[in-house]
Amino acid sequence: MKQIDEFVNSMYSDVKGKDAKELKQEMRSHLLEAVSELKAEGKSEKEAIDIAISRFGDEKQITKGLFTLFKAQNYVIRNLFRTSMAALVLGLIVLIGLIWTENYNQNKLHKIDQIVNSVFEKLADGTFSEEKKKEILSLVKATKEIEYFVIYKNPEPGKGVPKQEIMKNWDVAVESGYSSIKGSTEYVWKDIKDPYENYYMVAGYHQISTLNNFYSIPIGLFIAFAVLGLTSFFLKINTNRKMLNAFIK
Repeated sequence: MKQIDEFVNSMYSDVKGKDAKELKQEMRSHLLEAVSELKAEGKSEKEAIDIAISRFGDEKQITKGLFTLFKAQNYVIRNLFRTSMAALVLGLIVLIGLIWTENYNQNKLHKIDQIVNSVFEKLADGTFSEEKKKEILSLVKATKEIEYFVIYKNPEPGKGVPKQEIMKNWDVAVESGYSSIKGSTEYVWKDIKDPYENYYMVAGYHQISTLNNFYSIPIGLFIAFAVLGLTSFFLKINTNRKMLNAFIK
């Protein structure tokens, strides 16, 4: 209806942007509903349009008050939405960081296992030489994850002793890293004993802390994103209608 369109456009002729467009659409919708109700009561279309428009009172006063209220409420909605997006982005950053750290730790452990197993394979034939010692040291030193490494050689091959006696009675065949950290509780100690009682190998590396408890952080941020995002969404849908209803009697 041209008269309604002209009235709505005149009310917001000085207002630009998406917010004004949405408000115009809501106002036009309310006016058309009012016109339909009046026509159902027996009014002509022109009478119905005039009455519906007159119910808005002075257009300048309505425009000023309504748009001020609209902007104030929309400001809150925008802040809610921005906060929800910030929570989403921060949650994703924290989650990606946790996953990356866990993968790094798993790769570190896998690499340590590979080196230890490779060294053990070199000793599987029961022989030991300077050339083999150099190869083992080269393997270990190439792995920064292993901070201390030692191979004890049984002076009496085939004759076993209790585990706690090995470091006292067996000879050190290969050693790499700082011996001062031996036995430190800050390190994890991985040891392998040759079933033939020829060698005993120990590798030490920094203890890797678990990250399971930290996953509550991104979960909380994602929940905040969902709650704030849905709140801003529903407020956005209902804002125009609620404000216009306050003026349409």
